[in-house]
Amino acid sequence: MRRVNISDVARRAGVSRKSVSRVINREAYVSDALRRKVEKAIEQLNYAPDRQARSLRTGKSFHIAFVYETPSSYYVISLVEGIRAACRERGYELVLHETTEKGSRLVLSVLEFIERERLDGLLMMPPFTDNEHLLAALDDGGLVYGRIAPGAARSDTIDVFTTDRQAGAEMAEHLLSLGHRHIAFISGDPDHLAMMRRLDGVRDALQQWQGAPCELTVKQGFSTFDSGLRAARELLSRDPRPTAIFAANDDMAAGVIYEAQERGLRIPDDLSIAGFDDTLLASRIWPGLTTVRQPTREMGRAAALLLLDRVAGRPVEPAPPIPTELVVRRSTGPAPR
Repeated sequence: MRRVNISDVARRAGVSRKSVSRVINREAYVSDALRRKVEKAIEQLNYAPDRQARSLRTGKSFHIAFVYETPSSYYVISLVEGIRAACRERGYELVLHETTEKGSRLVLSVLEFIERERLDGLLMMPPFTDNEHLLAALDDGGLVYGRIAPGAARSDTIDVFTTDRQAGAEMAEHLLSLGHRHIAFISGDPDHLAMMRRLDGVRDALQQWQGAPCELTVKQGFSTFDSGLRAARELLSRDPRPTAIFAANDDMAAGVIYEAQERGLRIPDDLSIAGFDDTLLASRIWPGLTTVRQPTREMGRAAALLLLDRVAGRPVEPAPPIPTELVVRRSTGPAPR
């Protein structure tokens, strides 16, 4: 079967080959009407640009990469879905690079990967987003890169993040409104600086609380189910134990639920449990997990689109924070009397 080409798209859309090329390459000053006609024809014909020909013509590889580690597979999968969606829109391929390297080995690993793959750009998730040695190496190399969920924005970098601190405060306010006065927080990977902002938000809410005195207990987790389980064992062995546990992600919250049920505690009658991210896991476990919906797919797509704009030489404005949403399910309820 003959491969659909750019001339077929032009004929179907009733425009010139040059117009189709301008739409595909996301050039400026293309009218919305022209873009819609060409995109409709592309969809009808299931046209895919010939990346090899484009690469020879432009000197680009039309590949970008995502560098990640997987303490939470649900979180990573959602980010990848968003990045891939943007790549499909712009005619790019996504290359995935998982690494658990630390220190100087991390920098060498990423630089070797970049050289091997001939990338046009690169996206990173925590903890790589705040690794100053890696960022300095990327700056020296001149590769266009973007960061998803960094601890703090940089004026010269593509950064996409969400309202972690505000979300942490909203969850704490939810628990306070239910009468909880002894709240425990399980923090995530200490190198994930954005995740630490969630604890800052909890502290903000408790400091501003006008009611009865509140106690906050913080336990270190590492963003995994097992680390949530270990933290829960310590917290639930206390006397008195906290009446609510807020974990910095859903995987750790699932570990808390497991340990609580192992001890015969009723959720939420004896213990309220909350998480963060609203991954698929949150709605599949029992009871359904109260959590913060972090728009990870949207964050991945937004970061990739900004990255590809910069690769194409278009101006890129700083991205505003993408808002979160409190999602209340059955794992939280009134504090026990």
